[in-house]
Amino acid sequence: MLKKFVSLLRGDVRVRAASRFPERVLNVCAARGIALREPAFLGGEELAFSIDRRDWRRLKAACADLNAGVHIERTAGVPFALGRLRRRKALLAGLALCAALLAVNACFIWDFQVEGNGSVPPEKILRVLAANGVRRGTFAFSIAQRSLCNHALLELPELAWLTVNVRGCRAHVIVRERVPKPEIVNESAPTNVVARRDALVTDVRALDGEARVLPGTTVRRGQLLISGVVETKGVEQPVVGVRYLAGKGTVYGRTWYELSTKIPLVYVCKVPVGEATHGYALLWGENRINFSGKGTSNLPTGYDKIINRKQWTLPGGLLLPVTWVTETYRPYTTLRAERSREEAQALGRVVLEDYLAATLGTEGEIVSARCAAAAQGDWLLVTLSAECVEQIGETVPIDMG
Repeated sequence: MLKKFVSLLRGDVRVRAASRFPERVLNVCAARGIALREPAFLGGEELAFSIDRRDWRRLKAACADLNAGVHIERTAGVPFALGRLRRRKALLAGLALCAALLAVNACFIWDFQVEGNGSVPPEKILRVLAANGVRRGTFAFSIAQRSLCNHALLELPELAWLTVNVRGCRAHVIVRERVPKPEIVNESAPTNVVARRDALVTDVRALDGEARVLPGTTVRRGQLLISGVVETKGVEQPVVGVRYLAGKGTVYGRTWYELSTKIPLVYVCKVPVGEATHGYALLWGENRINFSGKGTSNLPTGYDKIINRKQWTLPGGLLLPVTWVTETYRPYTTLRAERSREEAQALGRVVLEDYLAATLGTEGEIVSARCAAAAQGDWLLVTLSAECVEQIGETVPIDMG
């Protein structure tokens, strides 16, 4: 494969030689250092082989001394292709114009990529950049990084840092979101830990303050679990009878939930009908050229619209400011469909378990769950009864008034 590639770069010539003694042609080529490739005897007096383009004149002179006739069957390779293009001046001019357009195109921004954002949508960042003069078609060398960063951050208070790096036709927008200022908590402020819901206590860990419940105790919502008011005890009468502490700790307990939701047994679904139609458009920078078929621009209700965008690129990943848009319009009708009781109950259970898991958070888990259902007309009432283990302690300040 490598030898074939090298021969195409140098120019490959397939030659047919006719002589009463074909072996003399081979001997002369070997004596004069002419490398032959793929030799083949075609008959009693004919021989075919391949040589490099630069050896053709020497082969022709050597065969003239032997009174052997040689002619070219075919040529291939880069030198012959360039030679044919040299006579096509219009094509060469077109290639030069394309190269110039590509060089100019590389100086403008035609695509954006946003990195480092989490809570801030990329569309919001791109709108702010467009308002500050950085959009599709912007000259890449006209971006003032410091001025752009200062103006954009004023409009995006969620960001702490922003920069735009241009590579080819693509602008890489790199941002860093601002870390929110943590809430200042007074660690010495007197607090109590109370129950935020009814539970059966399973574990009490008082880090500061005095525990007022034991494992196995049933507590009600708002009941004191860890007190920040501690009586001072000792042999002698203390000067201060009560100390106020910041009650801290965790209290885990078994809790019970009963959640319900309604799932429709009869619902409306979409069913495709007829044939889909297509519309086409060409985006050139910020301009749009529509090639939509008749009737696709003003479609009535009852159609789904699917948009597929494909940006044109050259080999090597070089972006072009051209995007081909294909819009598919699929007609549909709505039909009433029925859902079985088992499907409705399974769907309701998944919804309720997801809601319960979100309510418990990371400090709770579902120990056991039981699901029941009852039909109510076209609806199915799904009830989930679950036993959970969660952290029930809630810190509240002590009223010193």
